[in-house]
Amino acid sequence: MATGRVHNAGVTLRDASKNVKADRAERGRMGRLRRNGGPVQNGIFIPLPDDWRSCILPVIGLATPIGLLMVNFSAWVISQLGAFRWGVAVSALISALILNSLTAINVYRYIRNRWPEFIISRVEHENLVLVGAIALVIIIAVLSAIFSYVGMANPKDLPNGIAVVTGFVGVVIPLGLIIGLNRRRSQGG
Repeated sequence: MATGRVHNAGVTLRDASKNVKADRAERGRMGRLRRNGGPVQNGIFIPLPDDWRSCILPVIGLATPIGLLMVNFSAWVISQLGAFRWGVAVSALISALILNSLTAINVYRYIRNRWPEFIISRVEHENLVLVGAIALVIIIAVLSAIFSYVGMANPKDLPNGIAVVTGFVGVVIPLGLIIGLNRRRSQGG
């Protein structure tokens, strides 16, 4: 150790400090969350700045202007409800067609892969299953549009509890099935 630069087994102090810096960078906030089983591993992660407390006052300050905008926009929508009824009904039809089609495709793939000998999984029944699935998706989409249109008939009945529950179910079931079945497929299940 005549030079003072050599440290255990020929590693210089510079190399050791580079290793320490690289190790610290790797073990930063994201690394800690991953190692500790934090929200990064579970699929949903909302990155906050290290000084997240500095965000509290702006968020509180923005609550009132955003609330005022929402209330005024809601009042405008209610005053124009006749026009919005058609828009919401058409939107409900389109979104139900898309979400339910994706759900049907994922459910069919799951059944076909899981139980290849099941009656709807057989090759000879493909066309019948396709026609049935298309008919079911269209019927559900049309009913969704009709219920949306009828549910918004009277502004005094809004918010309509049935419409809220139906909308919630219409979002949760298809997206839940799509996400769940895709996750199972990616895990090999």
